[in-house]
Amino acid sequence: MKYKFLLLMINMSAALLLHLVAAQHEDIPYQHVTNICETCTCLSAQDSNHRLHQTLNCAMKNFQHILARWPSEFGTDHRGMEIVASYSGNNIRLLQQLPATRAVLTLSCRHCGMQQLQAPLFMDVPNVEGLYLSWNEIGDDALKPELFRGPFNTTKYEPIALKDLELSHNRISRLDRKLFEHTPQLRKLALAHNRLSVLDAATTAALASITSLQRLDLSHNGLLTLPAELFSHLGNLQFLDVSGNEFALVPASIQQLGKSLLQLNLAGNPLPKIGAESFRNLVALRRLNISELPMLRSIEQGALQLPALEQLDCARNPKLERLEFNNLLHSRNLTQLDISQNALSSLSPNVSEDANSTSSWPRLKKFAIAGNRWYCSCDLFKALEHAGAPQVLQSLDAVARCETPYLLAGMPLTNLTSEQICNMVIPKKYRAVEDDPPRFLRRRYIILTVIIASIVVVAGLIIGFVVVCVRRRLKGNDFGVQPIRYTSVRGSNLSAFSQLQPVSVTSKFNNAAAAAKTGAPNA
Repeated sequence: MKYKFLLLMINMSAALLLHLVAAQHEDIPYQHVTNICETCTCLSAQDSNHRLHQTLNCAMKNFQHILARWPSEFGTDHRGMEIVASYSGNNIRLLQQLPATRAVLTLSCRHCGMQQLQAPLFMDVPNVEGLYLSWNEIGDDALKPELFRGPFNTTKYEPIALKDLELSHNRISRLDRKLFEHTPQLRKLALAHNRLSVLDAATTAALASITSLQRLDLSHNGLLTLPAELFSHLGNLQFLDVSGNEFALVPASIQQLGKSLLQLNLAGNPLPKIGAESFRNLVALRRLNISELPMLRSIEQGALQLPALEQLDCARNPKLERLEFNNLLHSRNLTQLDISQNALSSLSPNVSEDANSTSSWPRLKKFAIAGNRWYCSCDLFKALEHAGAPQVLQSLDAVARCETPYLLAGMPLTNLTSEQICNMVIPKKYRAVEDDPPRFLRRRYIILTVIIASIVVVAGLIIGFVVVCVRRRLKGNDFGVQPIRYTSVRGSNLSAFSQLQPVSVTSKFNNAAAAAKTGAPNA
């Protein structure tokens, strides 16, 4: 009797709590519903299974709130109906409790500047399957466990049917460990472009609790590693995107997903190399993206031995010089291979492991190798032909060309065959010189410069010695030049001049002077 009374009190308390919560929601304004289909776009369609699909498009209508109830055009009984509602592009800071419906609901509210979510958001919408809240301002405090509670049933809250949750491009740095306890059917979770630089214990526990998760996007969060406990219970995870993070090593915890993981994206991480054990145990992996790794230099032997691999994207790695081509020959199901825009010059020559096979990749449809520094050798073309690549290369828009040897520089690979290259004699002057230094630093030019400089110095010494010897010989034979002395005549007088004249000339001047005194005429 006591237990029944206690149970009755609990039910009454829960009903009172629900009444208070409902009253609280009634005080919050909603967008008016009157003639809403004149403001928004309302569409109705029926599929082949006679299931009714209703669409409510209220995107970019300058709304500040969502609708208080669904349009009357949708009817009153929504069972067996699917509703797709969009409020994207509005100014909805607070997402209020959704109006009641039993229909399968997909709600989009992107680019709304949203900061808060009113809990419980889905109390009257248990069949919500898709919720898209990317490109908002949602922080840690807005994500609470009670946010995803369903209707209250006797003693507990029922779970909701949420399968796809998108929270990318927000301000989330951590998650509550019980955040997803009411979403047992969640399959897709997108947390890209947030602030989850470190997955603490609570965040790791929250993600690990989603046992039904199939797709997880943690790209562009600044992550340095992935905790070992993250994937311990995610046995259904098939698609993992951790691109654009700060991994210096491929996280070892990924190997726990060996039997389930089908697609892995590691693009845009500063990985200097990919070790032989990086993808060990990923026996189910079909698609691998290791493109745009700015620090990647080598992919070691054994790293790409993935038997189920169908597509490999390994492009735009500017420092990648080494790729173990032999490892890829084990992937018999390979259909797409992109190794373009790298720094590769050759492929592994040992391609004769399966001599009975005409092609290592019989299903190959796309093989991109343009943008590399190919050395067109006999081994390269044997490797390409063994892999069945020539037929696929013919259909590509980007043309792969030889860079070396110089005799074949610029020649499209599709115009050459292994038979031509293997029988070709390449002159020595066309041999490829790796890291060829500038001309003035080459050995023969340095030697030639030293010889010329020595000749000039010796010639100068000889000419100088000859000149010195000639000067000494001329001076010893009195053929030297004496200096000329000059005397000024400004201070001289007649007496000085007369002293320099003969006696007869002086007496004539004296007689002429005496006759002038006596007045006698000149004789």
